[in-house]
Amino acid sequence: MFKLKKFNHVLTATFLVYTGLLCALYAYLLFRAVHEIEDQAAQIYLQNAHAEVLKELSLIEHRFISQDIQVENTDNVSPLSDAKLIAALIQHFKQNRPQLNIYTSLAVDIPAYLTSLPLGLHEYLPENAQILVSSLPGKNFTLYLVYDETNASNLDESIPKLIVALSSVALLICLLGFMVSILLGRKIAKPLKQLAQEVDKSEPLLPLVGHQRTDEIGTLSRNFTASIERSKQFLTREKQFSRHVSHELRTPVAIISNCISLLKLESASDAAKDTALNRIDRATSSMSNLIETFLLLGREQETNSKILINLRDAVFSELEKIDLSDKGRAFKPKVLICHDGIVQSETALLGILINNLLRNALAYSASVVRITLSHKKLIIDNDIAELDSISSSGFGYGTEIITRITESLCCQVKVDKNDKRYRVSVHFSD
Repeated sequence: MFKLKKFNHVLTATFLVYTGLLCALYAYLLFRAVHEIEDQAAQIYLQNAHAEVLKELSLIEHRFISQDIQVENTDNVSPLSDAKLIAALIQHFKQNRPQLNIYTSLAVDIPAYLTSLPLGLHEYLPENAQILVSSLPGKNFTLYLVYDETNASNLDESIPKLIVALSSVALLICLLGFMVSILLGRKIAKPLKQLAQEVDKSEPLLPLVGHQRTDEIGTLSRNFTASIERSKQFLTREKQFSRHVSHELRTPVAIISNCISLLKLESASDAAKDTALNRIDRATSSMSNLIETFLLLGREQETNSKILINLRDAVFSELEKIDLSDKGRAFKPKVLICHDGIVQSETALLGILINNLLRNALAYSASVVRITLSHKKLIIDNDIAELDSISSSGFGYGTEIITRITESLCCQVKVDKNDKRYRVSVHFSD
């Protein structure tokens, strides 16, 4: 079976089929119109002939009376007189209208198909005839006027010529339709080809061609653009995930490796072994938190994953985790709550952000960590220990990861730092 593989070829074939069907429908309607006009003309002919029959019948009767052909009592015409009257009428119309045949219900040679017809106009296709059935006023018989269309019209003889003419016109229309369909097919397929070429490139320039159009091609271009952008973002997240994993997990892995080496030493004291085990425990917990963070950042964020969260509850929840994991701390943070701070955010990422900021503040603080919570704003303020005043960056996961978390949560982080204090402000969007 013939297959069309190109869009413009499919469009051309469709246009040609449509043109052919349209030509066939036009020819059929034309034939029907011609036949309808012919039938209307025949019916008008019969109606005019019927009027002439009534007129001629009146003249014949008048002539019969003047020649004493009709009996004295004109109100009671004999069947013989009616037969003579009809014979004279038929003779008259045979000379003036040769295509018209006149029959009455009194005639013995009346065709069988006429006897069952009611009064009015009829068409009898087997005989190719138009028929008018009427009753004459004052007469006791039915009149049948039969118009033979066979010899009255040259339409049947002209049908072969008409078919040739219509076929020629149809071929001409199809040829013009073929040329127009090729031009239209190329014009319509051009933006699709350009779009396909852009999509096929290894690094397509975004937005793709046709994105400004308002038709289906524009919709397709915008969808392709969005899909490519999502793919690029996914690849970027994968690369960042690999880079972050290799960089951030190196330290806890090294700690665990060193602690295991220490535990293998027979000369190590019990206190050293306990310290090593605690460091392994903290490193394992850090690795777990890191992996959870990277997995959350590596997935595509969904807008419906955010819920209403109470910032105060979130802060105290993360403080409890830190306190449980670090019981030997010499000071406790000071918490100042002004408002509950209900925000629209994602539970997991928000917890990681608060936990990381609190851990870093507690780790690098000399003595005081102040947490202030107001309407959609979280402030963490700490002093800086002497040894950390120059080298401390303030973020355990690195500023890039913290920036990624805040971007995912649609919030802003502002850092104010000097030699003695470190202040982090988190502003949550509405």
